[in-house]
Amino acid sequence: MQRLAEVKKRIRSVTGIRDVCRTLSTVAAAKLSQTRDRALGARVFADRLRGIVRRQQRAAENAGRSPESLSELFRHREVRRALVLIVGADKGLCGAYNVSLGRHARAFLDGLRSEGVDVELIAKGSRVARYLRRTAGVDFADTSEWTREGVTDAEVDRLLGVVLEAFRSGRVDAVWACHTAFLSTVRREPTSVRLLPIAPETNEPTPAVETRWFYEPAQEPCVDELLEALVRTQVEAVLLEAFASEQAARMVTMQEASERADRTLADLQVRYNRLRRESITSDLVGVLVAGRLRRGVGHGV
Repeated sequence: MQRLAEVKKRIRSVTGIRDVCRTLSTVAAAKLSQTRDRALGARVFADRLRGIVRRQQRAAENAGRSPESLSELFRHREVRRALVLIVGADKGLCGAYNVSLGRHARAFLDGLRSEGVDVELIAKGSRVARYLRRTAGVDFADTSEWTREGVTDAEVDRLLGVVLEAFRSGRVDAVWACHTAFLSTVRREPTSVRLLPIAPETNEPTPAVETRWFYEPAQEPCVDELLEALVRTQVEAVLLEAFASEQAARMVTMQEASERADRTLADLQVRYNRLRRESITSDLVGVLVAGRLRRGVGHGV
């Protein structure tokens, strides 16, 4: 009976774990569904903005001006100090998501330092920040956690302000973002993208007829505002892809955990049934033996 009680307790425990995993998988799937469309939309919008920026660069070059004269966000300086935004997760239960990103970020930081670049770090997601503190011994100038709503306009604007202030003030010469790019539900890839300075595009095809541009009040403030919109879209896209990747990783991991729990429950149920049959058989044998003994005692009398 002791072994039977232990198996019953194990079944209850595994059933609870399976229910938790299913719930986490369902919640992650709902968040992924909401974020995936926003991430794809931000990617398309950023591509359209880059197209407009390329046309502005070409228009400036046709007028005999360099793109750097339009906005300081175009200005390339010798990179002596860089700001790196690392976007990870606050929680676990998402497989190797945080570890893979942490290893990629560590290799990227080592590459910058090998080139003599001083690095300033800010993190979105406390878990990846703890990983890098423990494995790479780095410090973060700023660390923030995710809200229940995921990617919000307020958080995008806050990070945009940090990035632009650091670059415009000359405190850093380049801004990079390390995050996990969302490719599909089962495909995610840690990557690094440069946010600032904006690189001039040289492979844009020349149209047959050049467009004449008119600016009000002037070309420089219009282009500068356009570039800020591009940087904001890139920051938002980084956050959205990272959040979508986290939810996809958690959904897949919890689905696999639920399937393993189902297999374990099936094995435990078979074991429980076998022990139950053995217990019933033992009880029946005991009753039969007792009955025979009783009849033997009665005949003896």
